[in-house]
Amino acid sequence: MTFKEIVLRDKEKRLSISRVPKKTKEEFVALANEEFEEDYGMCLKYVWDNFKMWKMLFENMNYKLDNILEIISQTEKKPEQKESITLLSGRKIEKGGKS
Repeated sequence: MTFKEIVLRDKEKRLSISRVPKKTKEEFVALANEEFEEDYGMCLKYVWDNFKMWKMLFENMNYKLDNILEIISQTEKKPEQKESITLLSGRKIEKGGKS
């Protein structure tokens, strides 16, 4: 294998990211060093996989919340019916007060 082939093959696996906030870079490097033995590629894969999982969970929660809100809005509240007694004179007396 020639040097050029090695460089091209290696280039396919490289990733260069610029404009990373300093604190974010420090945290990422610390995670890679502590958990992945300085393997930035595996650390990136871990972070990306977790992002996808959390995104899916969040979307699922939003979907369920939307369904719950729709069910609540479709459920009509029945008006409260007051109990009443009709006297022989025709006068009605409602529970909790006079009418």
